[in-house]
Amino acid sequence: MVTRDTLDAIVIGGGIAGLAAAWDLRDRNVLVLEATDRVGGRIKSEPRGDVWLNLGAHVFSGAGSASDRLLAETGMHAPTVSGRLAAVSLNGKLVASGGVETFPFRLPMPLMSRVALVRAGIKLRLAVAQYAKIAAPVPGEDPAVRQLRMLQFMDDRSFREFSGTLPEDVDLLFRSTLTRSSGEPEQLPAGYGVGYFHLVWNRTAGLSRNILGGPTRFTDALAAGLGDRVHRGAVVSSVRQDANGVTVSWTDAGVAHEARAAAAVVATPAYVTREIVTGLPDDTAAALNAIPYGPYIVGSLLTGEQGAKPWDDLYALATPKRSFSMLFNMGNVLRGGETTRRPGGSLMVYAAAGFARRLWDVADADIASRFREDLAALFPGTDTEVREVVVQRWERGVPHPIVGRSKLQAPLTKPLGRVHLAGDYLGSWHTETAIRTATSAAAQIRGQIGG
Repeated sequence: MVTRDTLDAIVIGGGIAGLAAAWDLRDRNVLVLEATDRVGGRIKSEPRGDVWLNLGAHVFSGAGSASDRLLAETGMHAPTVSGRLAAVSLNGKLVASGGVETFPFRLPMPLMSRVALVRAGIKLRLAVAQYAKIAAPVPGEDPAVRQLRMLQFMDDRSFREFSGTLPEDVDLLFRSTLTRSSGEPEQLPAGYGVGYFHLVWNRTAGLSRNILGGPTRFTDALAAGLGDRVHRGAVVSSVRQDANGVTVSWTDAGVAHEARAAAAVVATPAYVTREIVTGLPDDTAAALNAIPYGPYIVGSLLTGEQGAKPWDDLYALATPKRSFSMLFNMGNVLRGGETTRRPGGSLMVYAAAGFARRLWDVADADIASRFREDLAALFPGTDTEVREVVVQRWERGVPHPIVGRSKLQAPLTKPLGRVHLAGDYLGSWHTETAIRTATSAAAQIRGQIGG
């Protein structure tokens, strides 16, 4: 039970980073302050019988990762998705088999586009091979050193500068994949874009696990294990530190509160962290200000099919020229262990970055209709199988890097005394970065308070 007059740590933010930090400190006197009425942050899913609707972040790292340890401790079953990670639908044709090297010869496009795709593909393949060497872990290496090395790779130019000007078909093909990061090819560092294709083309390269039942089960399990340490509806206004600890001020239903602790973990998005932490070094404050977040409009579709469907063997499908830029088969993780195909499923589609901005002023019901129409165009007959569509908007969905991002890493990760930062904006592994930085923050606090 938390005793507020003798806190060891206060965690600001009840997303995956804040919950992970508090979980590692759950044997100490710790308080979690979450501004909204739910935990999980940008992780959000809703159960629907044997399947679930996914509305936010949903992929986690594999064996030996910080995520893996936390998933095991909370009893989560998170198998690796078995479906195809790289498939494309373009100009009326869906290509979901064979090597990606064959796509330029199988997708319908003008000769000029075909030639441009071959050239860009070769260039990208060579860069991915370089990136794989850079990103390979070194035994005994501090993960922070590896992260910086990855961020420094081709960080001096944008992906657009790397690829050159491309015909519309080819540009949209690359853009639909790259905007998964919430940034545009003109904004993203070339190395970061190359790293995205490294993940897409290599199942073992990183994030490829889904939680059975949906990722909200994970954040709910963490919160349940913390019990009354988690305080929802607490809007933090300031985090101030001195030589002896930190003072955190917040309001709850208009009532002001304040508490002291030996240390604090600030696990809020970069733009919130910049506003609430006082006395930050100038370079850290500037680095936090320099982290952009891009928008997403997510559509989660519950399907009621009774038998096999053409998307069963797919996991991820790029869909340039549609109302959504990517489709994910959330039910794919169920298919691998089935002996008999169970009825029903769940698909997640989304428009990100510029694709989302073009839809932002459209009503949810109209977006749902567009998503359904495009899904039926991809898979004829699907319109009769859709039972429910839920639309979720994330105005600031995911932090994405900009050219020169590696130069921000030192001011973002340097020691800040009794205040410790955690979150996905501190690296390029998304949920794994959030959990890894939270774990590190908790360990540093133990070093400060002892035990």
